[in-house]
Amino acid sequence: MPVTAIVAAALLRVVDLDRVGHELVSADPWRIGAMLATWLVWLALRPARMRMLLAATAPQTPVGFNDAFGAHALGNALNGLLPMRAGEFAMLWVLNRRAHVPVANALSAIVLDRLCDLAGAICLLGIAIAALPARPQAVADGLAAIAAAMLVAVLLVAAAVRMRAFAVVMVGRILPLRWRAKLLPRLDALLAGLSVLARPAVLLRAILLTGAIWTVTATSFTFGIGAVWPDVGLAPAAFTVGVTALAFLVPAAPGGIGIFHAAIVFALSFFGVPAEAALAFALLTHALTLLTGLAVAGLWTLRNGLDPRRIVRDRTAESGPPG
Repeated sequence: MPVTAIVAAALLRVVDLDRVGHELVSADPWRIGAMLATWLVWLALRPARMRMLLAATAPQTPVGFNDAFGAHALGNALNGLLPMRAGEFAMLWVLNRRAHVPVANALSAIVLDRLCDLAGAICLLGIAIAALPARPQAVADGLAAIAAAMLVAVLLVAAAVRMRAFAVVMVGRILPLRWRAKLLPRLDALLAGLSVLARPAVLLRAILLTGAIWTVTATSFTFGIGAVWPDVGLAPAAFTVGVTALAFLVPAAPGGIGIFHAAIVFALSFFGVPAEAALAFALLTHALTLLTGLAVAGLWTLRNGLDPRRIVRDRTAESGPPG
C-alpha cells in the first residue's frame, strides 16, 4: 500500500484531472467496443491453453472447457480484488475440487501457464523496445536488463526441471529438517509436472497459444488507446503491454492500482501521448477488464451452482483446528 500511495501521488502531480475526465467522456465508443470484444477473446484463449497444459500434466484426468474457463475466470476476478496473486488459489481450488485434478498436477499446469506468460512478455517487450522512437539509451538499457533478468529466471526454472533430482537435493540442504519431509516430495512432483514442456508437441502448442494470447492483448490495447488518442498503432500498444506486464512484478494494491496506471503513462509517453490521455486509457481499460472479469466470474459461478464461500470453508477444514 505505501508503494501504491507514493506512485499514485506522483502520478496525480503530473496530470490534469479535468483533462482526464474530458478524455474519458469523449472516448470513441466503437473502439471501446472493439477493445471489449478482443478482451472477451482473450478470456476464451487462456482456458484453451490451460486445458492443453492440463492434458499434459494430468492426462489421467480430462478437464472440460467449462472447468478450465471457470478456473481462469475466478482466478482473474480475485487477482483484480486481492493482492499477491491470490486468485491463483481459486484456480487451484476449481481444478482440484470440480475437475478432480490432483493438486500437484494442477499446480504444475498453473505454474507452466504463468511461465508461458512470462516468456511471452519477454519476447513482446524485446520486440517492442526496437520500435521505440528516439528512445533514451538509459531507458532502453534498463528495460533490456529487466527482460534479461526475467529470461534468466525462466532458464533457471528450466535447468531445475531438467536436473530435477539434483535440484531437490540442493533445496533439501537449505530447508530446515522439519520441513523436508513435507515440502521436498511436493517440489519433486511440481518439477516432474513442469517437465512436460520439454515435449516438442506440447512446447509448440504452448508457443502458438501464448503468441495468440499476447497478440490479442496488444490488439485490445491498440483499440483502447485509439479510443482516446487515435494516432497510436500496434507497436506502441505492444510496448505498453510489455511494460505493464513488468509492472505487475512490483508489489502493489489489488489489481495493480496505481502501478498499472503509472506504467501505462510511462510507456505511452515515448510515443507522444499526453499523460492525461494515457491515464484516461489506463482508467478505462482497468475498469473494463475488472468489471467484465467480475461479471464473467459471477455468471459462471451462478451457472454452475458454486458458492464462493466453499473455497474458504474447504480451506479452513483442510487446515484443521489450531495447535
